[in-house]
Amino acid sequence: MNVLLNPAKLEGLDYLEEGIAFAQERIRKLEEDNLFLFDLLNQSLIILFEQLNDKQKEIFFEGYRFLERKRTSLNRLAEIISDRLDISFSTTKWNITKLRDLGFFETIGTRGNTKTTLISTIIGDTLYSTLGQIKNKNR
Repeated sequence: MNVLLNPAKLEGLDYLEEGIAFAQERIRKLEEDNLFLFDLLNQSLIILFEQLNDKQKEIFFEGYRFLERKRTSLNRLAEIISDRLDISFSTTKWNITKLRDLGFFETIGTRGNTKTTLISTIIGDTLYSTLGQIKNKNR
């Protein structure tokens, strides 16, 4: 008999069979919910990414790959990407700032201070990972 119990009644159950069954059912439900939310997040990020122009996408990928290996300032990253992609510094910096404002990157430290550092965010990490999985599936 697979009867779900009220969580308030679980206090006295400890490791009884009913308590274990309840916990397993809750875990299964939470896993389903998490998979749904993760899929929704991925789809939302892809929609957001599709709103970027090709230059912004290219800058995102170059910036992310660089920031995976080394932390640096926004200006320094703009210089590096500008050289690599042959895009003007001001255009590169503006686009990195736009990507930061969208939440793909984050500046830590005090702005205006030479000790500020640009890092990728969880949103940027998730987007990069999601797009990598999509690229691998399409091969």
